[in-house]
Amino acid sequence: MKIIERSALTVVGLQIHATPMSPAIPALWPRFVARIPEIESVAEPRVSYGVMHNQAADQSFDYLAAVSVAPSAVAPNGMTRLTLPAGRYACFSVPLSGLGEGYCDIFERQLPASGHVQVGGPLFERYGEDFCPDDPASLVEIWVPVAPR
Repeated sequence: MKIIERSALTVVGLQIHATPMSPAIPALWPRFVARIPEIESVAEPRVSYGVMHNQAADQSFDYLAAVSVAPSAVAPNGMTRLTLPAGRYACFSVPLSGLGEGYCDIFERQLPASGHVQVGGPLFERYGEDFCPDDPASLVEIWVPVAPR
């Protein structure tokens, strides 16, 4: 785990309402990837984001499969534009095959032991340039907004 101060980040992508580990989330990605060429001003080629925000009392949330864009970028028809706020984040690396277990470990063990607590705001997955969706060992970064305990 690393604690990182991040600048604000604007993302554009396709959004669904989901629950944790819903099969609708991986099903969203091929639809989104097919539409990436429609997005203008992509800031990080070959990098994508899975953003979880608007969490409800029943643990459901909005999930946005997205790419980062210039702050002035306009979302294509049917897509959502969202700005991830600047601030302090805890960053964890988890293999794709262990994503579910990784989230459990982060929230049950690593974050409580870190001296930080989760604060309001979107949390997100970052799929870097080296990420390969066909490789279960490929690493995913999980970014959680935090503040000192």
